[in-house]
Amino acid sequence: MNTNDIREHLLSRAPWVDGARTVDTVKAGDPTREVGTAAVGWVSSIENLRRAHELGCDLFITHEPTFWEHRAPEQHYRTVEPGIAKQRFLDETRMVVLRVHDIWDNWPGIGIRDSWAAGLGLTQFVAEDETRWHAVYAIEEITLREFARTVAGKVAPLGQDSVQVIGDPEMKVSRPALGVGCGGPDTDMIARGADVLIVCFDGASYWQARQRFAELGVGVITVEHGTSEMWGLENLARYLRETYPSLTVHYLDLHARPWTAIA
Repeated sequence: MNTNDIREHLLSRAPWVDGARTVDTVKAGDPTREVGTAAVGWVSSIENLRRAHELGCDLFITHEPTFWEHRAPEQHYRTVEPGIAKQRFLDETRMVVLRVHDIWDNWPGIGIRDSWAAGLGLTQFVAEDETRWHAVYAIEEITLREFARTVAGKVAPLGQDSVQVIGDPEMKVSRPALGVGCGGPDTDMIARGADVLIVCFDGASYWQARQRFAELGVGVITVEHGTSEMWGLENLARYLRETYPSLTVHYLDLHARPWTAIA
């Protein structure tokens, strides 16, 4: 088994992905090399790559870009520091890097969106958009303050010590909406009844998105991008273990450089 085999297997089960345009390609290394040990992580940071090498991994499967550009071929930052150092490390270790992004965002049940909802305890599905990027769920009516505390408690084990809230903390909410990473819920979900949107800092700018949502009268809860996708990546690691019993798969849960909230 090699990296190409894994990629082709995943693509064959993801008809929503345009194989000619997808970013889910090999970013480094020889995809025809035999793979015995792999790591799955949200981002192929140098810290995660080093940890994968320590674990003896032949392959690192990343959700986000390796060289800080979403679209292929990721050439600009690869040719300047710290991209040069990262490329040198990959060349020296011969590690293969495969991106699995478009494939996994909408994978039913265990992909990014559905794993995010399940991790937050949102199980009563109400509606979704046509592309399955966003969805609305039903909960017992609660104040925005208490719902935000619930979300904060759920994400604390993922390394996020707080969430940001915009809107009246005492407003009542019962229809939260969420989405896939940067492609978080927008007015499409408000139109479907959402009264609180769970978004990420990367995808919802304060002035352009979050402030606009608040002026429409909904609550806004913001988390880090990586936080919203960790459960989905953990499920990807589990899926690969089950699909390839002979493959050793490590899940690396560092989704960003270590950071601390300082008041």
